[in-house]
Amino acid sequence: MKKCLLLLVLLAVLVYSCIQAYQFIDREFCVADELPFYHVGPHHNDDTLRVAIIGDSWAELHMMFNCDTLFQQYGRRLTTKPIKCMTRGKIGATSKDVYYYMFKSQTQESSQMQDFCTQPLLEDHPDYCVVMVGINDVWKKRPVSYYIGNYRLIIRLLLANDIRPVVMEIPDFALKEWLNKHRKRQSYRYRFYSVFTGVIKDDITPFRNGLREMLKETGLGDSVLFIPAGHWIPKNHQYSEEIYLEDHAHFNYQGYHLLDSSIVSEIIHDYNLRTQYGTKQEI
Repeated sequence: MKKCLLLLVLLAVLVYSCIQAYQFIDREFCVADELPFYHVGPHHNDDTLRVAIIGDSWAELHMMFNCDTLFQQYGRRLTTKPIKCMTRGKIGATSKDVYYYMFKSQTQESSQMQDFCTQPLLEDHPDYCVVMVGINDVWKKRPVSYYIGNYRLIIRLLLANDIRPVVMEIPDFALKEWLNKHRKRQSYRYRFYSVFTGVIKDDITPFRNGLREMLKETGLGDSVLFIPAGHWIPKNHQYSEEIYLEDHAHFNYQGYHLLDSSIVSEIIHDYNLRTQYGTKQEI
């Protein structure tokens, strides 16, 4: 009788452990389940060019440095159109997080989560949406398939609402130094994750290449504005403190001058090409 009871207890523990392991793997390493599209309605009937910026810490710092105003100032130098920039981001967010933050239904658990929800920005129906994401996928050892799979879902939702995605390539950042400076416990944990993901090397190149390949193979590349990192990060920068914070993983305010001037220039150029004959091309 005791043996049977012990076996039942062990079986229950095994089942529970398997469920927890499955949920952990699904949460940490699998691409998000695509949620039903929502629709934000028609574009505004005015002359304002609206741009939303969503993503991880690069987006949140853009907001903290009050760079929406900076973005609009650069825009006024290049076009007579009024420009409105709106940003929302979350430090530490992965591509999966950024996708789920686009839905109110996924951020209703707490008021803090609602602060990260980007659906209100999209409901203002911007013409463009800049997506800044990928750094956390890299250093948290998520597989490349995770990154490009979630990015694809982000793009699909934007295109379904006639919002042109601005795809930002993962920027240069001191990955090895970031891992070494980070708390050892977290660093070891994410290195342990590499056992599951196969992401052994500390290298952003496979993520950059994977994103480019996904855009080409799916045909989505024809529907987005892709901005390579080389367009806005100076060559041989060596993580200069003139443009980087001390962590060498994020831009400082001067760095955001470079970033925003490049994004604005690319968007204005793209917008002028697409409205050359007075009407937007179909996406």
